[in-house]
Amino acid sequence: MSGFIVRCAGILLTLTVLGLVFELVTPLPLTAVSSGGGLVEVLWGAADFVAEIAAQVGWLVLPVVVLWLKIRGLSASAVYVAAVTVGMFVLAGGGTVLMSLLTDESSRGGSVFSGGSIQLAVSLGVLLLVFLPALPARGRMWAVVGTVPPVILFEIMRLLAGAVSFGAQLGGSLIGIAWLGATSWAFRRWQQHAGPRTPWWYGLPVQDRTTLVPASVGDQPLPGGRSSALKLAGIWVLIASGVTGAGFLVTGIESIRHLDQAAVQWLAEHRDETWNALAAVAGSLGNTPGIVGVLLVAAPLAVAITRRSAPAVFLLVAAVGETALYLISGTIVRRPRPDVDHLSEGLPPTSSFPSGHVAAAVVTYGGLALLLRAWAQSRLRHLGLILAPLIVLGIALSRLYWGVHYPTDTAVGLIFAAVWVSVCWRYFKPARGSPKSATHQTNPVAEPTRLEDRVVIDNDHNDEK
Repeated sequence: MSGFIVRCAGILLTLTVLGLVFELVTPLPLTAVSSGGGLVEVLWGAADFVAEIAAQVGWLVLPVVVLWLKIRGLSASAVYVAAVTVGMFVLAGGGTVLMSLLTDESSRGGSVFSGGSIQLAVSLGVLLLVFLPALPARGRMWAVVGTVPPVILFEIMRLLAGAVSFGAQLGGSLIGIAWLGATSWAFRRWQQHAGPRTPWWYGLPVQDRTTLVPASVGDQPLPGGRSSALKLAGIWVLIASGVTGAGFLVTGIESIRHLDQAAVQWLAEHRDETWNALAAVAGSLGNTPGIVGVLLVAAPLAVAITRRSAPAVFLLVAAVGETALYLISGTIVRRPRPDVDHLSEGLPPTSSFPSGHVAAAVVTYGGLALLLRAWAQSRLRHLGLILAPLIVLGIALSRLYWGVHYPTDTAVGLIFAAVWVSVCWRYFKPARGSPKSATHQTNPVAEPTRLEDRVVIDNDHNDEK
């Protein structure tokens, strides 16, 4: 392993020096293109939102991959991803730092390299290289080809929106690809004993490909198949209708509106610095980056630990369904925000009813508490059932304290999210295979490779030949 680390350090130093030279001799970056409006402006709004969330939580992706690999016992691959991740952050921030230290940044317009392009190229490249061996031989090239168009489209949208220059994008992408390719070569040199050399689209060499397979062959995340999916969709429509009807009810009754306004006004009149800080801490657990970050960590690790797809699919479907319920009902009801000073910065132009933050917290933290209760074998399995309600309560109170929701908004958000996550739990049955539901299995987390898994891997190996 020491040889691999030394090679990575040398590669990183070389790319850093080349980047410094390029920074010093390259003329001003090309001016970013401005779209001027129209459809591109609308598309950029969506791309900008995704980019903003990615900038806040995207750094979690590769550390989660490292944990995944460690859980599955692939220490060498985990070391590779960790080394690439460290180098990626050094290269992504290096251009700006070097520019500020060695040149007049104001006269050069900043770094000619896009740190976002470096991170995008390296992150997607690592995911492909590490997990390609888990795919059938015929599907690997399609996975690579299918990844490229969305990346190019996203970079084009950034360019047209004037967020970055073409030169910065090109430089960042080339640096990221160079770092990825060089470290892949170093890893293959380190792992020469793993087998004969294979093309790069076969992924990194791995001794046991079955450990990369997310779930056992034949695992169905939704036991009832199409019938359960239709029932789940029908229940979703009923919940959406109920939430919309409740919205018209609470906004149409004068006494409810009066009580709502009085409660929010009282909280606004009793603000102080201490409560402001507490509300900010509690609210950070329920904002969009916070929820996305929790799901980004929890869903992959749930698959890595349980070797089942149902826990992760349960979390993701519950979160997506809740978001759709909130957006659709809010768009129909269109309740204005409370008429008080709002402490929340960057408040989106969405309806006050219902509270999407509270609903997302119920689905995310409540769903995690249920999974922990089902799969954990220690006394910690009860911890989630204690913490989840406290987190949801803190988020609900913070939304009221900030003056961005009425009490009825948070109450309805809590109720419909609790109903929806309960429905998802019933249909996805994510506790299948847990110690409680599979008493015949002494250790379901560390289950041996199934016969059908070995057959699939053997057939895949024959295809490669």
